[in-house]
Amino acid sequence: MRKVVSLALSAVLLLGVLLSPAAVFAADDGLVPLPEAGDIISGFKVTETGEIGLVNARTVLFEHIKTGAKLYYIQNRDIEKSFTIAFRTPAVDDTGVNHILEHVVLHGSEKYPLDDVAFVLMNQTYSSYVNAFTAPTFTAYPVASMSEDQLLRLADVYLDCVYNPMVYKEKNIFRREAWRYEIQDADGPLTINGTVYNEMKGNLSNITQAAYNNTLKTLFPGSPQSNISGGDPEKIRNLTYDQLIETHRAYYHPSNSLMILYGDLDYTRFLRLINDGYLSRYERMDIDIDYGKVGPFEKKAEARFPFPAAAASNTKNAAQIDYAFVLNDITMDDLYGISAIAALLNDDSSPLKKAFSENQIGGSIYVGLNTSTIQPALIFTAASADESKAEEFMALVDGCLSDIVKKGFDEELLYAMLSRQLLNYSVITEQQHLGVNLSVSLSLMWANHDDLDYYSDMVGYIRNLADKLGTGYYEGLAEKYILNNNHAALVTTYPEAGLAEKQEAELRQYLDGLKASMSAYEIEKLVNDTKAFNEWNSRDAGTEMQELIEVLQAVKAADLPVEVREREIKEAKGPDGERFVTATADVGETGLTGIMFDTSAVPAEKLHFLRLISDLLGRLGTEKYTREQLSTLVMRHFAGASFTLDTITYKGSGKFTPVLATSWLGLMGEYGDQVELLKEILLNTDFSDSSTVLAIIRESIANMKQSITFEPLNILMMRNMAVADDSSNYRNYVHGLDYYNFLVQLEQVMQTQPEAVIAELESVHRLAVNRTNMIVAFAGNENGISVFKDKIGDLVDALPAEEIVPQDYSALPKPARREAITLDTTVQYNMLSAGNDEMGIEYNGKFIPILQMVNDTYLLPALRYQNGAYSVIASYDGHSLRLASYRDPNITRTYEIFAAIPEFLRNAAITQEDLERYILNTFGARTLPTGELSSAYGSIVDYLTGWSAEDSMKLLNEIKSATVEDLEEAAVLFEKLLENGTYTTVGSASRVSEEIALFESVIAFEQQTDTDEALTTAQFIEFVLQGIPNPLDVAKQAGLLRGDGKGNYMEGEPLTRERLAVFLVRIAAMNGIQLDGIDADIADCDDISQWARDSVEALVGLGIMGLDENGCFNPGDAVTLSDVNNAIYALTALLMAQAS
Repeated sequence: MRKVVSLALSAVLLLGVLLSPAAVFAADDGLVPLPEAGDIISGFKVTETGEIGLVNARTVLFEHIKTGAKLYYIQNRDIEKSFTIAFRTPAVDDTGVNHILEHVVLHGSEKYPLDDVAFVLMNQTYSSYVNAFTAPTFTAYPVASMSEDQLLRLADVYLDCVYNPMVYKEKNIFRREAWRYEIQDADGPLTINGTVYNEMKGNLSNITQAAYNNTLKTLFPGSPQSNISGGDPEKIRNLTYDQLIETHRAYYHPSNSLMILYGDLDYTRFLRLINDGYLSRYERMDIDIDYGKVGPFEKKAEARFPFPAAAASNTKNAAQIDYAFVLNDITMDDLYGISAIAALLNDDSSPLKKAFSENQIGGSIYVGLNTSTIQPALIFTAASADESKAEEFMALVDGCLSDIVKKGFDEELLYAMLSRQLLNYSVITEQQHLGVNLSVSLSLMWANHDDLDYYSDMVGYIRNLADKLGTGYYEGLAEKYILNNNHAALVTTYPEAGLAEKQEAELRQYLDGLKASMSAYEIEKLVNDTKAFNEWNSRDAGTEMQELIEVLQAVKAADLPVEVREREIKEAKGPDGERFVTATADVGETGLTGIMFDTSAVPAEKLHFLRLISDLLGRLGTEKYTREQLSTLVMRHFAGASFTLDTITYKGSGKFTPVLATSWLGLMGEYGDQVELLKEILLNTDFSDSSTVLAIIRESIANMKQSITFEPLNILMMRNMAVADDSSNYRNYVHGLDYYNFLVQLEQVMQTQPEAVIAELESVHRLAVNRTNMIVAFAGNENGISVFKDKIGDLVDALPAEEIVPQDYSALPKPARREAITLDTTVQYNMLSAGNDEMGIEYNGKFIPILQMVNDTYLLPALRYQNGAYSVIASYDGHSLRLASYRDPNITRTYEIFAAIPEFLRNAAITQEDLERYILNTFGARTLPTGELSSAYGSIVDYLTGWSAEDSMKLLNEIKSATVEDLEEAAVLFEKLLENGTYTTVGSASRVSEEIALFESVIAFEQQTDTDEALTTAQFIEFVLQGIPNPLDVAKQAGLLRGDGKGNYMEGEPLTRERLAVFLVRIAAMNGIQLDGIDADIADCDDISQWARDSVEALVGLGIMGLDENGCFNPGDAVTLSDVNNAIYALTALLMAQAS
């Protein structure tokens, strides 16, 4: 147990070793002196004092004497200060009343009657963070700023909003944020709109979120814990204005509140504001909060729930199975222990993951710990699963856990996991908005457990876990909370094809029926109400409102100094073009290392194998270590390490270098071990473990599918921006839909030709892992840099030095200029962007505050308030200008609003004083501090791309120089965006089909043609060239689709077997492989057309296409998608074997 003892001792000392000496507490630290227990300040009494060593902070817990409100002050040197107020708010039903209330209260108050006050704070003040969160048990309102004066005003606004919201006097705020019926004229359709209504339609339109909600409903029947805190759109429309007001009166009271102050500030100013301005008006009140604790089950529950999928959806292996356990009456010590068990089970080497991959229940498995409810739950999830295998999944989990308990958990892996947790905790100060993140987490702990010591005790909990290694503690936890726990549920959420259209039709039928039941008078009244609402919703802020906005500003743009921290970057070069780049950081004994291999030598057609290699490195065994041993060592030594493909894009040149990159955080005392371990992974990974490779491929498919459907914005932005330049297109090609489609095909090939895939992986690996032109970057203290220089040569010297012949990636397929992607969703995501080179402009920072003004005063009102989109994204940088709508009910209307931006700019009544507010906020966002290590490493990245401190200074000066005279130039900029931009939409198949004329190309993600339905030639071409604009034209130009010389390409005719054979031979030829000249004995050879005979014989002879039981090819038979898939899988395997 030597390692266990070592870990237990190091837990006490680790933070002091790792953190910067400058951050350690000192008697004369320049911070405001803190009070002692029992002191009374502005109506608050000090009840406790303490420390949070993780963030070098002292803490004080105050209680308001009159109301019982709590205020927790976390004092440290962080210059980004924050204020948060939170209330306990149980989700009493599925109407989402707490979520809607969160929206409503931030739209004006008695003192600040600004309809969109939160967005004013976000865009027009020196704020660094403005937001709000609704969780199942609490609602939190955090704000942050680098100015204490500004934070004080932000806190004042938030306090007035939560206690005196304008919604008491203005019902239209409820109608806009929650839901409303609309009808534009008496003959028009009745519709439903609302910000939260549309937001939650998007939130619940992915199977992952739906499955989570279904699991809670099964675990906590009849309890508020089972309700959807954000709201179910079907139930949101049952919520009334009066119910909202009653909820506010019930829960938004000081006696039910927690406030958290964070950072380097004078806390007495905030106590005075809070007491004198707000809490002194209230009396203490007993507020009964019932979260609905559920008693243990006598028997495990089972349930099945349909998920609405489009009629054309591929529902095979698309379910989610959740096997969940409620952790009743669990202590915080045991909760940390269960968290450690979950981490072990999620490791690639865990017996659970191995068994899951062998049983082919689903694509991926994940073990998650849900702490958002007062009764935590451990959830085993099978994603992309076969819905019929729920019982098999439950048996697999139970069996694996039973075996693990009998044999004992892997203590070496547990030790490694605990070590990594400590290392991760030690650099918690590297994250941005640290005060906000801590405050929201503490709000959860307060709401659920009345615990504010979570971060103070964190290291102690890990130390206790280390002490319990070897005692049977972890095995006991698994027995108690999993194996012997009947408060559990097996829940299957399965996609039902056609249910999406059915529900859409039912809603339309309901609305039509409702309108039919209305009298002429009622219809006329609703038309007038709609008109009145629209007029209210589009009104301009008056002069008084502008004066009020001025009051909210505590800092002026002119007062902000233009300062950029310039770090010294040092570089040394090796004999083969190696670059060693370092930056000094004021930190303890940790370092951040990055390694980038120049992968320019990898041919374009093999890039997807390179991408797969990045997923495999570190997850397969090596010559020296088994997969299990390697997993333990990686967890022990590499915090956050992973491999990925990226590009280094050089400023102003349009050129880029593709790289295979990895980076990791580590203790410098173990740096030699880290380097040796990385060397073993890079040079000696065993790719021949075909079963593990196949399991990782399947897991990657499931994870990508889940990611695309859970957050469509990512694939939207990746494909949209790919059109602008080759670097973005490269990233899209290796990370996006092209790679997903490659994996789907490769999964089939791995089952028939695994040796061909392995040979390809080994070949590409040799091209990629090469010291020539490699970059090694390091950020750490001076001692760390010395250790880095001493040890890194052990890795670099062991690598081969091969000549790199750069490949041409300019011909990689690009998405269409106007493209739609359909998937199972009830809302849309629309994007328009253009690269600066495409628009023929030079990047200038003056347009950034102007864009923020456009977003705040035009796009946000038009898209969110008037047309129901949940959010708007508008950004501009050295790469491109981008506009996007998020969870949007519209498509065409959104692009029309984008198109009107030039007109808006030319007619906008914007003064220089107005613009100064956006300059202020923009400037603040670009000067927000980051963690010391992150900042140093970021400076290295800037150096590698050619971005200098002078460039940053220039950008800040350009931002401050923006004037209203620049609006005309901005209008021209947006005209160029509209003329040269790429238009991309992700949405439902039904919605896209209604506006199909907008698009050149439509991709149906996981919504494929029936595999048994005969294909036309055009459908075949669209399938094999999926995602390429104008696929038929491309096929003709490339010689894949050839006509009869009279302009007839027969693309509308059924695809026959003989024509498929010809297409496949042409595809092979395009990849440099000739398949003709192979004889085959075919009984009906005379029936094959002369122009197809050689191709048919070649494919039959190679086993790519087969014969029937009579030895006949049947050349005129129609081909189905299933036939095409089988032939392409076989052809792909052959091409890989030939290439290797």
